[in-house]
Amino acid sequence: MPACAALNSIALLLSVGCAPSAAPRPAPTPAVARAVAAPTPVAGTYPPRYATGRAIYEITAVGLVSDPADSGAHQDTVTTTTTLTFDARPSGPQLLVSGTIVSRVVAASPALRRTDASAGTHTNFQATIDTASGAVTVARDTTAPLAACLARDPSVDQARQLATTRPRSFIPAATWRDVVTDSSCLGGLPLVSRATRDYAVAPQPVTDPRSGAPAVLIAHTSTTTMVGSGHRAGHYITMNGSGTGATEEYYDRTTGVLLSAHTAATLDLNITVSGHVQRLHQQAEWKAVKSGG
Repeated sequence: MPACAALNSIALLLSVGCAPSAAPRPAPTPAVARAVAAPTPVAGTYPPRYATGRAIYEITAVGLVSDPADSGAHQDTVTTTTTLTFDARPSGPQLLVSGTIVSRVVAASPALRRTDASAGTHTNFQATIDTASGAVTVARDTTAPLAACLARDPSVDQARQLATTRPRSFIPAATWRDVVTDSSCLGGLPLVSRATRDYAVAPQPVTDPRSGAPAVLIAHTSTTTMVGSGHRAGHYITMNGSGTGATEEYYDRTTGVLLSAHTAATLDLNITVSGHVQRLHQQAEWKAVKSGG
């Protein structure tokens, strides 16, 4: 999620064809988990990895965008809210997930505003998770092909990942690394990203900072590279960038349901339009909270 968390406002910049400036504020840092006086789980008492049932999450993403080459004091900001609703049900060795994603830009600097931003997006999706390997297959008719990127935005991709991504382990102090290559869209252009994520399960139980419920904390850091290209408004545009992120996820200690998540991420992106290079720097904060089920 860190890479996706840092893309929404840059997507708007590409859509309206403007460039921000100035030095950004320091990136937010996820809160430190508070340990509670509870014994470390013994073998066989860990939460299930694949929780089932209905869940609703409220997601807020705030992006701060600047041009590193500009010495001015201006900074562009965009805030996006997303409601994710989905059902997960077992089917033999698979988990079937279906849901809706409703996303809307609720606040933006004047340079980032566009007439269609307030209308938002409404996306239905279906996916299958292999409970043995963790592999996710998204139904073909619910993901637009790269040639139809105008119908997609980063907030949809990151919400769908929240609904379908499951931790590899809940065992205290467990660690692992994932390398993920993903195809998505940015500003209506195809984008391929490659992320290396290092995970660690907290050695002791904690409490979820939002609900206060007993939880298992899984934290991960990520490094991401991305490339993309395509034609837009008569111009050939190329993109390449890199970013880092830190994420904390709190899972219910009994059910394994995700209670809340927090990501702080940075992204540096070079956008070349007909030979002219625009360098952008973004800092982003992404929060998801379970609001119902």
